[in-house]
Amino acid sequence: MKKKIIALFMAVILTLQLAGCDAGDDKGNAIAESDGKTSIKDLFHDSVKEDNGKQRETDAETAGEQDSSADMTEDTDTDDDEDVRYQDDYYEFVNKNLLSKIELAATDAHWDWFGELNAVVSNEMESITEELANDGKTYEKGTSEQKIKDMYECVTDMENRNETGLGPLKPHMDSIRNASSIDEYVDALAHLSGEFGFSSIVGGYSIMQDKADSSQYSVYMMYADTLIGKEYIEGENTQEYVDLYLDYINDMFMEFGMTAQEAAVSTDSVEGLLRDICSSTLTTEQLYDPSLTYNVYTQQDLQKLYTNVDVPKMLKTLRVNGQDKYIVMDVEQAKKINSLLVEENLQALKDYSTFVMLNDTAKYANANYAKLSDDMQNALYGITESWGDEKTWKRLTQELLPWEFGMIYVKDHFSAKDKEDVEKMIEQILEEYETIINRQEWMSEATKKKAVRKLETMQVKIGYPDKWPAERDMMQVTPISEGGSLLSNLLVSMQVSIDDSLSKLGTKVDRAEWDVTPQTINAMYDPLNNEIVFPAAILQAPFYDRNNSYGANMGGIGFVIAHEVSHAFDSTGALYDEYGNYNVWWTEKEMDEYKKMSQSIIDYYNNYEMMGVKVNGELTLMENIADLGAMTCITSIIGEDAAALDEAFGQMTYNWASEDTASFMMYLLNTDTHSPNKVRVNAVLSSCDAFYRIYDIKESDGMYVAPEKRVGIWK
Repeated sequence: MKKKIIALFMAVILTLQLAGCDAGDDKGNAIAESDGKTSIKDLFHDSVKEDNGKQRETDAETAGEQDSSADMTEDTDTDDDEDVRYQDDYYEFVNKNLLSKIELAATDAHWDWFGELNAVVSNEMESITEELANDGKTYEKGTSEQKIKDMYECVTDMENRNETGLGPLKPHMDSIRNASSIDEYVDALAHLSGEFGFSSIVGGYSIMQDKADSSQYSVYMMYADTLIGKEYIEGENTQEYVDLYLDYINDMFMEFGMTAQEAAVSTDSVEGLLRDICSSTLTTEQLYDPSLTYNVYTQQDLQKLYTNVDVPKMLKTLRVNGQDKYIVMDVEQAKKINSLLVEENLQALKDYSTFVMLNDTAKYANANYAKLSDDMQNALYGITESWGDEKTWKRLTQELLPWEFGMIYVKDHFSAKDKEDVEKMIEQILEEYETIINRQEWMSEATKKKAVRKLETMQVKIGYPDKWPAERDMMQVTPISEGGSLLSNLLVSMQVSIDDSLSKLGTKVDRAEWDVTPQTINAMYDPLNNEIVFPAAILQAPFYDRNNSYGANMGGIGFVIAHEVSHAFDSTGALYDEYGNYNVWWTEKEMDEYKKMSQSIIDYYNNYEMMGVKVNGELTLMENIADLGAMTCITSIIGEDAAALDEAFGQMTYNWASEDTASFMMYLLNTDTHSPNKVRVNAVLSSCDAFYRIYDIKESDGMYVAPEKRVGIWK
């Protein structure tokens, strides 16, 4: 995932728990969709079929009609089936035919249904962009059509982009490069952060709901940009990727105008600072822990923390002075940063911040910067061929105007009937979760009542917002004919984000606001709002199909819904009350028991591996708790209906089918809070009692886990 403004990027990371992997960019291989009707009796013979009569581009040939005559609860006797048994590897068995048809193209790092559907949505939006670009019309200023048409021209006019270079950024870049003291350097960073949201070493901030009082907004002082990330910098199996990244830094400096010798020295300086900073930085899993990230400081406290910074001046420049409190999210890193803000490090600090700005804006700049950025991402993900200009340009246009495209999307792609059906399913799942909570013997009655209250007050958002975000109207696009450029319009969008955030300070939180566009293929739980969000685009096959069976839809969108509800009670969500406030409402004894069960889940997932690398059970704990809880919920609802359970297990497994390059899998193992998709399926089913009830799983089978070793918080 690329970041436009690190503060806003991290705000999303810290408040949204994602249901699907959907990691990285949507560079997924397009295949033809299934008809959505999936039973385990069908899935081994599954044919990838046309969707709505339109065959999409695929590298694999589709098979014949589905054959549902085979009973998957018995061993089959065909030669092909002998390669993998559902009793040993349910994921591979169910998805064997589908995965055999997926061949990642040179432009792809990853395929799954989230990426597949995202590609479909993006392709539809690309057609709209192309039509506007070629219609020869002029549209009224401020309309969606005008913004898209003029932004696309700015994106595609490479002559203008090359002529513009870093032009709009130059005075801001000069303020960093010409700083003659730490005071001047910090002042330059504060101006960049206060005006545009650029954050590199110090001065970055985000305005978010206060974790202790979610009805209010507070200023969160952000941490340094750790570039490729702590996990890569300190990982045992990732140093080759770090070396690639250092080469990228060197190339960016040379493109910036440094000599080879200057670039080499500056790269070494950046590496030294980066390794030093990462050594004092919280891990990804720690960033989700409010006991570590919610640290209240006054302005005077901040001055004591940042002794080498004029804090009152910095806060005034950032336009966030005068607040009663500031939240420091990584105290140890802040201490490290303060120790580095000394005159002898000035040149290294300036080099670090210079690279961050170049990296943040590379794909919006001239052709050389954009290519360096694209090549680096491709190398990191194991991609051997770029998309090409046309697709890149259209996707970039969508990224810069997400809400304009969102409005267009919902006009043609949202069904009130589907919303009604999904709302009924959500109601059923919430009721079942109440039953699950009330049967937990380790919880006191008082705590159960609080947990149920959290379910009763949970806000549900489906489809799209009733009121579109203010940012949509605030964002205006200046065409090239009026002096605009891609880079200048990017800076406007960054200013809009900052101004919109600042306007919220001192106001009550509007819980009806949406942070997610309707064309997003995903689902979310936000602990600060105690809400679940299902954008319009997730309500389609294979996740949801109104013509599917009850069991298949329960294993599809039902599992996704239950997963999000489970996040309200995962290792982080459980620390927030029904109002979205950070408030430990459990007894000490209950918390001890919760931690014991959590540790058993960590240990359980640590036993799984991909490519010889162990899954990080601690990093993936939240998502694993949610997956396990979701399976308990949907199987409890289905009950003893073996046919419906069969369909639910098959649909869930089918929905989590994925293919990855080795490099992208390494990226996921190091950074993703979700377990790899194959593990998400097999680990959950192996801990699900209902799975054993309907299939013939013996102790000698690969899927078997002894009853006493089956894990989960919510059983």
